Amino acid sequence: MAERAHTEVSTWMTPFGLETMMDMQRPTFTAMAEVNTKLYESLAAANREWASFLNQRLKEGLAVSQQLAECRSPQDFYRVYAQFLQNACSHYQAGLEQMTKLSQSITENALQSLQSHSESGTKH
Repeated sequence: MAERAHTEVSTWMTPFGLETMMDMQRPTFTAMAEVNTKLYESLAAANREWASFLNQRLKEGLAVSQQLAECRSPQDFYRVYAQFLQNACSHYQAGLEQMTKLSQSITENALQSLQSHSESGTKH
């Protein structure tokens, strides 16, 4: 019975030429593989950037508690904490700008890959 079902599937698919159908789709598969590779590499770069940002913020957050513990007056406390907040705001702004640039780059790279494969597909 299983042999008969296999034969029916083979007979059913033979008129469509499975090999031909696969060959027709190969450029699409190739394009998607390239886009996925570029996307993966871009996301890995974004993750490295994000991890670096978080690491820096964590180090500074831990350091400020030590600095605050060493303060001798309210003015010292205010100075240390104000500096910490200014640095944090500056770093968050820079981090947001960097992540925005990376996101834009990811999108542009993906679109360029798709567009180049689309154009090369229409030339054939």
